[in-house]
Amino acid sequence: MKCFQEQYSKYMIGTDHVNGKQTLGENVADNGGLTSAFHAFTKWSEKDGENIQLPGINFTQNQLFFIGFAQVWCSVNTPEALKIQIRNDPHTPSQYRVIGTLSNSPKFSDAFNCPIGAPMNPEQKCNIW
Repeated sequence: MKCFQEQYSKYMIGTDHVNGKQTLGENVADNGGLTSAFHAFTKWSEKDGENIQLPGINFTQNQLFFIGFAQVWCSVNTPEALKIQIRNDPHTPSQYRVIGTLSNSPKFSDAFNCPIGAPMNPEQKCNIW
């Protein structure tokens, strides 16, 4: 759990750091949820899924899974709202819910061929299981 706390505390909005201790529960939930969802998705696609490429879309099914995850968190906030969120909310701001969770996912790094040590594929990843 300390890994998650330290990771998320490094993220900044303006001059304010995310409080990794305050957001720990939600960050662990996001990371565990993504891992579980991807596992279920791969089980489904092996059994029932159609492994076809969508016309005009140059992404694999696994890539589209992660793109879909990221799109859920698309949002626009004022700097003032983000400042209030960082101080009071147990949820990490949306952009870091995406960056933090995906950068901890080896399956994401594999899907997008991220080199080890790249920002979205750090050598040290936080994990639950």
